[in-house]
Amino acid sequence: MQEAYDYAAPQRETFTEHAPGQKKNTDIFDNTAITGLQTFANRMQKAVVPAWQQWDKLVPGSAIPEEQYEALVEFEGQQMTVVEALERITDTVFEYIHRSNFSSRIYEAFIDFGISTGTITCEYDVINDELVFNAVPLSQLYLSPGPNGKISDHWREHSVEGENILAMWPEADLDEETSKKITEKPQEKHQIIEGCIYAENEYHYVVLMAKKKRIIFTQNNGETSPFISFRGMVVPGEVYGRGPVMQVLTDIKTLNVVKEFELTAAALAASGAWTGRNDGVFNPYTVQVAPGVVIPVGSNDSTNPTLAALPMNFDFNVNHIVAEELRQSINKALFADPLGQLDDPTKTATEMQIRYQMHLEDAAAFFARLQTELVEQLTTRVVYLLQREGIIPPMRVDGKDIAVKHTSPIARVMDMEDIQNVQQALQSTALLGEEMVAMTFNIEEVGKYMAEKFGIDASLVRTDSEREQLKQQMAQMAMASQAVQQ
Repeated sequence: MQEAYDYAAPQRETFTEHAPGQKKNTDIFDNTAITGLQTFANRMQKAVVPAWQQWDKLVPGSAIPEEQYEALVEFEGQQMTVVEALERITDTVFEYIHRSNFSSRIYEAFIDFGISTGTITCEYDVINDELVFNAVPLSQLYLSPGPNGKISDHWREHSVEGENILAMWPEADLDEETSKKITEKPQEKHQIIEGCIYAENEYHYVVLMAKKKRIIFTQNNGETSPFISFRGMVVPGEVYGRGPVMQVLTDIKTLNVVKEFELTAAALAASGAWTGRNDGVFNPYTVQVAPGVVIPVGSNDSTNPTLAALPMNFDFNVNHIVAEELRQSINKALFADPLGQLDDPTKTATEMQIRYQMHLEDAAAFFARLQTELVEQLTTRVVYLLQREGIIPPMRVDGKDIAVKHTSPIARVMDMEDIQNVQQALQSTALLGEEMVAMTFNIEEVGKYMAEKFGIDASLVRTDSEREQLKQQMAQMAMASQAVQQ
């Protein structure tokens, strides 16, 4: 992990001790991996959890019959359907997410995710009535595997200034010595260990003073953990993920060496290398070759000169070709250039769409794990915190009673394939006649199906009772029109 950070995210490398403001990228000669990882984090955030957008919504789970979706319930003093009530709750959930620091913190976590494992914490600030997120550096994190390949326990060891301990944990049980030290030296740092343990179907949060080995705060978090860790690829038997940077680390290191050789060759080509002999006039140990400098020499004879240029035999083109191949490999792994060069006039819109579809198919498993470990866990955690504070009614997001429907840009692109299949089936069947389409497909449900795939708000889609009422009105209007004609 440290080696991956050195080459792809040197400014975020915290495995070794650094003074504030110290240089961390002194050995980097090519920034392809650095800019590629930043692009990767931006693309992940835009595709999975875009800022100021609702990237999922709460819907009835599998245990609720479909005929009960339109059952009227009282919510916020109004009568509305179950689906409409869940959408109101979804709006409240994202209202709190959007006015929190989530968008800035998740970007930092995606940087760690590109290397190994991204981790954020989610808590509720009662005083300010807002959600608080924090990205946990990998160097501070210790993970324990749980059943079914999930991450069971989280541990974090880090330093906290004394004055911030009570701000972060107002109910902390501090001993007299620690309280006195915080009062006298509020900016002195204390080593803190945070832990979240899964036991008896519940997550238990604990804070310890590392030096004194003393527990100062505990909290029961129910079925959700304040730590949310997400990975792209996991090797069997390991708990930490292996991100795309680890997969192409060899190419990154090779490209860095090739770039160093290329810069060295360019310097030699620009300034040259020289040979000289001490002939009593010329001193090779003190001479400086620079523009406008007159160098005293004993001989300028071409057959036996005092100072001569050293012949260079190297090919810049070879280094350039190798470097370009390595850059393409790195950018492809980091999704930095999934469609190739877009300035090629021979590429059509259809070709670009097919390329993008193939790119998504290649990364389908990658995004599936991300939606499960990040999006669903994050939504479940926020719902738990808001219902704990009485902001939303009690509910359980477990897929049975209440489920999470993904509506992020990447999820909608995947749903487009289902919509295209329906459209192609309707068009192909229409060649046999409109009657065949009506006999084969339930046309009345096609629009509703597409609205669900597009993630359209339930208030914009007619309910079954509204559609039935509209059908009756249309039938009455048709009968009246026929009577007028007669």
